[in-house]
Amino acid sequence: MHTKFRTCLFVFLSVLLSAITSSVWSSEVRDIRVAQQEGVTRLVFELSAASGHRIFPLSNPDRIVLDVSGANLSNSVVNGLSALSSDILMRVRYAKRDSGVRFVLDLTHKAKAKSTVLAANETYGPRIMVELEHGAKKAATVVKSLANLSKEKRDIVIAIDPGHGGKDPGALGQYKVREKDVVLSIGKELARRLNGMDGFKAVMTRSSDKFLKLRQRSRVAREANADLMISIHADAFTKASARGASVWALSLSGKSSEMGRWLAQQENAADLVGGISLDDKDQLLAEVLLDMSMNSTIQMSLNIGKSVLGEMRGVAKLHKNTVQQAGFVVLKSPDIPSILIETGFVSNKTEAKNLSSRNYRVKLAGSIAEGVKDYFTKNAPDGTLLAWKQKKHADYIYTVGKGDTLSEIARRNQVSLPKLRQANTLKNDVIWIGQKLVIPAG
Repeated sequence: MHTKFRTCLFVFLSVLLSAITSSVWSSEVRDIRVAQQEGVTRLVFELSAASGHRIFPLSNPDRIVLDVSGANLSNSVVNGLSALSSDILMRVRYAKRDSGVRFVLDLTHKAKAKSTVLAANETYGPRIMVELEHGAKKAATVVKSLANLSKEKRDIVIAIDPGHGGKDPGALGQYKVREKDVVLSIGKELARRLNGMDGFKAVMTRSSDKFLKLRQRSRVAREANADLMISIHADAFTKASARGASVWALSLSGKSSEMGRWLAQQENAADLVGGISLDDKDQLLAEVLLDMSMNSTIQMSLNIGKSVLGEMRGVAKLHKNTVQQAGFVVLKSPDIPSILIETGFVSNKTEAKNLSSRNYRVKLAGSIAEGVKDYFTKNAPDGTLLAWKQKKHADYIYTVGKGDTLSEIARRNQVSLPKLRQANTLKNDVIWIGQKLVIPAG
């Protein structure tokens, strides 16, 4: 009788444990929709089942935290989070937390946030609506759904960092030229140029006369998932004859010191480096992963810098004809290629005069934008609109198989028969098994 009781108790506890385990993830976040109006942005988190939540603001930088208990994320939501944005919403991040999930809404500036629970209906499941109020409301609304956004091709994100600002004027030069003013003007024009290019998006670390610490500048780039960070400066020297623009990337010595910092500081251990978290890796593996990431980042920075320097040559006199390397703090993001551009010497009369001219600054920003565009056109990251366009418009090779005819190959690949003949210099429609045919783009 005692043995039978223990068996029954074991079965009961197993069933209870199974029920508790299954209830830990009792709900799934199926979709996130964004509706934007002038003055308000609404995010709707659609769930498979009702879940509790809490919401609270954080500052420096401004962000809103939403904790959803007993919930997990669907793969489509995870893959599409980087596409969510609005005028005030910079991006949405997430992390597993206890038996639920935490969403962090990174904001461009402070906003009032409130949440509302919406009941399920015939069309949607239970929902949590978060409203971000940041000005006077108007009627026009743009609605985006993560279910659709996850299928879109993302922009290449360029973080632009005008150096100094606020209480830090930077270099003071001839004709009362201040570095912080010159570089902010160039940065804004560069952002305008990049935003005008299809497939590019610029994010400014500062767009006003504002002081930021060096690590804060890198943090803006990381939080924007930037593909590149460009820090813009203007030099000064004791000799007024010194002049010329230059481009810099991180040095190997700078890499070594930054690796030590990342491996030593707990705040960095859980961050993603090249998509990999270091917090669950042993010391040796973490060192290897970080070293590989930084080597790749430095090489890419050098390549981008070379492209930018080549375009700047047509506008500015160069101080150095090759990309230089140093341990600048602002270049030390382990997984974000970063370059620092010295636009000239404000201590030199000629260059101070040039940099004080809006026309010159516009030309200089245009040359930097062209250098960035040229590099990424040749090296478009996977999943970007640029890469998708290139693939769409690229020719590819088809191998003729058994039973194929030229007309059938043309029909299947949606290309006209005359165009297919022309691309392969065919005088007739005779083909053979194993023959390689060029399928023209279009």
